[in-house]
Amino acid sequence: MIRTFDFILKAKYNKAFMEQLEKAMSSDQSSELCTDTHRLTFYPQSKLILIAPASDSSIFHYKIVPKKMTYQAFFKILHGKWEQLDADDVADP
Repeated sequence: MIRTFDFILKAKYNKAFMEQLEKAMSSDQSSELCTDTHRLTFYPQSKLILIAPASDSSIFHYKIVPKKMTYQAFFKILHGKWEQLDADDVADP
């Protein structure tokens, strides 16, 4: 099973993790947030999140398909509004 967007479910049910994501998205500096499975890189100038496996040696490496998504897409998915995603909201890096 592909787990590229599992971090969004974690954010939905884990207040501390959601606060870390919000802090990264509100910062003016590029930043990175890592979980056991994901490495999330935030680019504030372009309002993009790069989603990648936590590491190449992670057991989840093959389950995380690298993607880039807009901050706006993150909030749409978080609130279950998948049908409102624009074509360029989520793309290959």
